[in-house]
Order: sequence, then structure tokens, then C-alpha cells
Amino acid sequence: LKMAPKIIIAGAPASGKGTQCELIKEKYGVVHLSTGDMLRAAAAAGTEVGLKAQEFMNEGKLVTDEIIIGVVKERLAQDDCSEKGWLLDGFPRTRAQA
Repeated sequence: LKMAPKIIIAGAPASGKGTQCELIKEKYGVVHLSTGDMLRAAAAAGTEVGLKAQEFMNEGKLVTDEIIIGVVKERLAQDDCSEKGWLLDGFPRTRAQA
């Protein structure tokens, strides 16, 4: 049984993460997950953590670690991530998220 790849990319702003993510996604066929995209998708889908995240975003506040962790866990549990593997971009950002 082959394990799906699980990749985390980290780096400073403008260090080329986006470029590397595209190359990794093409080579390994993994699902590229950025926290910003996940937060917006969860909010649009109306999930419990998505709606909590939307409240923070609407107020211009940083979304809490707890909510971001919930959104990431929710997304990683979806079938495409289980089957193809995933590439996390922009997570973890804090010690608590790690």
C-alpha cells in the first residue's frame, strides 16, 4: 500500500514558495493547500469553523490558531487529500499551530 505524500513548505515572504509549490504539485500530483484559500473555502461552505473564521476576517482580525487548526484538519480529512496527498503552504505559522 503506497502512502500519499504529505509535504509542508516553509519560508520567508517572497522566498519562492509559490514557485516551488507549483513544481511540487506538478511532479507529485498532490493537493496544494494554502491557509488563506482554505479559510475562504470553509467560510463559503458554511462549516462551523469556516463561519467562525469569517467573523474574524470580517472584523479585519487575525484568525485564531484554534480556528486555523480546525480548518486545516477539516480540509486534510477530505478524500482528495487522503488519496493524492497534500502540500501545506503557509501552515504552520506559529508554535501553537505546529
